[in-house]
Amino acid sequence: MVKRLTAGSFGAVLVLGLLVGGCTPDPGPGSSPSPTPRITSPTPTPTPTENAQERQQRLDFEAAEKAYLTAFAESGRLAVAGGTTNPTKVLLATTGGFYLKVQMNDLKVIKENGWRADRLSTTSVSTNGGWSPEELGLTACEDASKVKLLDQEGKEVARDRPMRFVQTLTATKVDGAWKITDGDSKVVKDFDDQSGCGK
Repeated sequence: MVKRLTAGSFGAVLVLGLLVGGCTPDPGPGSSPSPTPRITSPTPTPTPTENAQERQQRLDFEAAEKAYLTAFAESGRLAVAGGTTNPTKVLLATTGGFYLKVQMNDLKVIKENGWRADRLSTTSVSTNGGWSPEELGLTACEDASKVKLLDQEGKEVARDRPMRFVQTLTATKVDGAWKITDGDSKVVKDFDDQSGCGK
């Protein structure tokens, strides 16, 4: 764990330095002036470089986040286009297992009903701590509250569907590439107080 000086601790060092500087005694008559103490700011210690495991974790999380965001954008694009019955190359490259089945089920329902989304959903993604060289965890906060599902005549359908989700996702390294392969979904009213969801 890297510890850095916070604004509060830096402020305490600065105030302490000012107090020490202000506590020099006044020279009395006939005494030679003592040198004024030199006050310097502490030199920050360099941040240690990441070790090999920390670097690998960072790179793995970045790759898994990219896979999720790419798959999310592709699913959204397909929903706007009216769904699909077959996964695209992009979905196959970024998802697998149960997660791919869920994505495809949703896209098939849209296609079979002749629906389409009027715009893309929004999302944010963050790490949720779990990591091994072959599997890691992410949290995604997906908001479809501004998305309308439209039928073939352009009328809104499924207005009462869930709109906001917190996804606890599992990414798995498959043939050297990270794919989103599993997850749990929780419907939420909003993202306030939801761990992993930035404001």
